[in-house]
Amino acid sequence: MPGISNKKQFLLYVTVLAAIVIGLNLVSRSLFFRSDLTRNKMYSLSESSRNIIEKLDDRLLVKVFFSEDLPGQVANSRRFLQDLLEEYEAYASGNFHFEFIAPDQNEAAQKEARSFGIPPVQMQVVENDKLEIKNIYMGLVMLYQEKKELIPMIQTSAGLEYEITTHIKKITSTGMNSIAVAQSDNEGVETAELMNTLRQTYQVRNHDLNNPVPPSVKVLLVNGFTDSLSRDQLYNLDQFLMGGGRMILGQSRQAANLQQGFATEVQSNIFDLLSHYGVQIGNEIVTDRKCGQIQIQQQQGFFRMVNAVEYPVFPLLTDFNPEEISVSGLELVRLFFPNEISAADSSVALTWLMKTSENTGALSGPYFNIYPLENPQMKLFDQGAKVLAARFNASVTSFFSGDPDYSARNGFLKLNPNAEFIVVGDNEFFNDNRAGGIPENLQFIQNAVDYLAGDAELVQIRSRAVTSRPLQELTDGSRQLWKWLNILLPAFLALFLGLYRLKRNRDKRNMLEEVYG
Repeated sequence: MPGISNKKQFLLYVTVLAAIVIGLNLVSRSLFFRSDLTRNKMYSLSESSRNIIEKLDDRLLVKVFFSEDLPGQVANSRRFLQDLLEEYEAYASGNFHFEFIAPDQNEAAQKEARSFGIPPVQMQVVENDKLEIKNIYMGLVMLYQEKKELIPMIQTSAGLEYEITTHIKKITSTGMNSIAVAQSDNEGVETAELMNTLRQTYQVRNHDLNNPVPPSVKVLLVNGFTDSLSRDQLYNLDQFLMGGGRMILGQSRQAANLQQGFATEVQSNIFDLLSHYGVQIGNEIVTDRKCGQIQIQQQQGFFRMVNAVEYPVFPLLTDFNPEEISVSGLELVRLFFPNEISAADSSVALTWLMKTSENTGALSGPYFNIYPLENPQMKLFDQGAKVLAARFNASVTSFFSGDPDYSARNGFLKLNPNAEFIVVGDNEFFNDNRAGGIPENLQFIQNAVDYLAGDAELVQIRSRAVTSRPLQELTDGSRQLWKWLNILLPAFLALFLGLYRLKRNRDKRNMLEEVYG
């Protein structure tokens, strides 16, 4: 490079260099490279989020009210949020903008945050070697046209991309899809928490099957029945499916009484309806060697102790269909007293969603003994994997097509050429106090609703969050091999290192003797 001989050349050189640096920075805002080595690419914007943000046709502004000088974990969340928003901005073609505001010493900013519904929260921080309570802000608001969406508190980076993308999709859409939860005949079923979770993305309502399901409802969640439905209830459910509605049904053939240690057979015409559609629910309670535990009192000498024992009727499912988006990214689902799901005949095609392990058994009736101790049926695992959840998609006729009274009703629908629904072999799968209250199960429910409602792009984002990663189950032989390797290998390594050092010292001593005599 030729030398700089005068002031004019120096200024020209500095100006050109500054222009190059500024140009590279401007280009890098939209053309950037990031290497994400995590399993689910958790620190990169997903393809679904990019597709949604690229569709923005107007300016979306995100105001982030975040205090400064925060403790470690919260400060990391702030950095993660800023990186995430920068990626949104890079893919939005100029329609996405964000700004960080620190309200700590700014009364006008505090007032603005409160006007949006972002309150300060109290948190313990260490300042000047003292533990103090501070009011801090950790929220954001999205402003789009005349609408706004709020995330009042951000404490962790887990699931943050899904939450932001969901709000973007919600604020930019013309309307939210509607789903409904059918009221169950089981008085012990609670679904309030489940419905609150689903309200983040959908309009959610309770529905009484004594009335027709509104056409606006896209997906109907149905807890298992313990008795027969009235003909009108069956008709309303049937016509919802014939009209193109989608359904997720949790149903088994037994009602369990854990306190008394037995289960009774469910007699319901819901099984006739499912059989007509081509779905068969097994008559036995499936057991699995890979299972959860329950606390039970046992007599030990003079004392009664509460011990945790394995309970095979609470299977832990880790085998998911890799080609089905509704179980994409799932690592664990827990079911209770489940039944096998299968096709009613060979002409019906069911797509399995989740299976048990290869070591399964079954509890047979008519008396179902579900007491875990001294129960030989709970120790027998001589059967292979069983399907406990499946998706059905085919052309079906109405259950009432042969009924002269119901088929003559005004607006009767006889055929759905593309009926689709999901069946899970658990009678209380949507119960907050049982399966529906487990985070891993809730992720599957959200995935299934998103898929059936046509929002499959949200499933990809949610599945990136880690829920549970159980260790791979080993055979007894493999377990013994690794046990002895852990015991013997360190000793052999220490012995080898000792012999190596002994030889090296001996060689060094011999060399010194040769040199110095």
